Amino acid sequence: MRNEVSPLTDREAALLVHRAGGTPLYVYSRQAMREAVRRVRAASVPDADIYYSLKANPHVGVAGFLSTLVDGFDVCSLAEMETALNAGMPPERVLFTGPAKTHQEAVAALAAGVAVTIESPGQSRLFAKVATELGVAGRAVVRLNTPYPGKSADAPTSPNQFGLSTEVFAEVVRILAASPLSLIGLHMFWGSQYSDAGVIAAARRAALERAQALSTRFGLAFEFLAIGGGIAMPWCDADPPVDWEGLKAAGLTPGGPGIGGSATVVCEYGRAIAGPAGSLLTTVLDTKTIGDRRYVLVDAGMNHVLIASRLVAGAGRGEPSVRVVNPGSPDVTSRTTVTGPLCSQLDVLAEDVLLPAVAVGDTLVFSGMGAYGPTFSPGGFLSRDQVREVVF
Repeated sequence: MRNEVSPLTDREAALLVHRAGGTPLYVYSRQAMREAVRRVRAASVPDADIYYSLKANPHVGVAGFLSTLVDGFDVCSLAEMETALNAGMPPERVLFTGPAKTHQEAVAALAAGVAVTIESPGQSRLFAKVATELGVAGRAVVRLNTPYPGKSADAPTSPNQFGLSTEVFAEVVRILAASPLSLIGLHMFWGSQYSDAGVIAAARRAALERAQALSTRFGLAFEFLAIGGGIAMPWCDADPPVDWEGLKAAGLTPGGPGIGGSATVVCEYGRAIAGPAGSLLTTVLDTKTIGDRRYVLVDAGMNHVLIASRLVAGAGRGEPSVRVVNPGSPDVTSRTTVTGPLCSQLDVLAEDVLLPAVAVGDTLVFSGMGAYGPTFSPGGFLSRDQVREVVF
């Protein structure tokens, strides 16, 4: 188990299953979320605001609790926006992102008073038109296309579809200047699931230097600079641990080169906050041996936890952390493949992991599952029951 993950005790697991009325069940620890926010804040640019990205986990209990710990929310849909606002986050601290936005999303976001990202000249025209029609003075944050760095310092970058190129930045500035919208800043997200402190620090520095260059070139005074988060949530056994100490040592000095004067610097995180706080509890439905392979079949499937299936895990990343609650003989283990109840060869949650003997009715705990759980999974597959969720 990674040291980022706060362990769930056997007693807590048993009581939470009773509380929820059964499994499969996701449980999210408030204490673990508090620790995760403290950890990422210490590893971010000093004095930066911390935004939580609801796409990692939009559960209302999670969002409501985190609204007291973070400085803002990043949302990617109208449903997430309403969750953020209902959690008590002020609209001026909500940023609506997304590479393609509908007319209705533009109307609702500007009517709600949240800030919006502009990711193309077309989007700038859309929001300018809607702001004029509504008679509102919206706040726009231009997202710049930023190639994702490799996971190590010498690895190549990867292209992506997000944001706009520097070549059309001047066009977007002109469109916004002629509209009721105010260009308040830049969004320079550069990727996720990074553990190397040097790579993360270099990406942050490059984003701030890029902001400074555009500020100077166009005579713009940015008040908001979102420079991404990037910090990984290691949950498979082959994932490298995050270099937390290296990130603390690599912090940039507020007001230094690239900071952009008095601009608020924002670091945005999703999985690094929600991931360590969550566990998936699942009940053993059957056990069997086929040839030399031991199988444990559980009631959670890839429709509940796609991130642990062969579609995401298993591609060189190893296996997620899984254990048995109150095992009878914990010291006697054997290699086990944990599968779900679905009629799909992809429904494998852990392969060749060491587990003690289990019986039908026992509970397994998958740790580090707080991010990209139910809303990332194909819940409608085979029309089975939805997973339960509890915050404790």
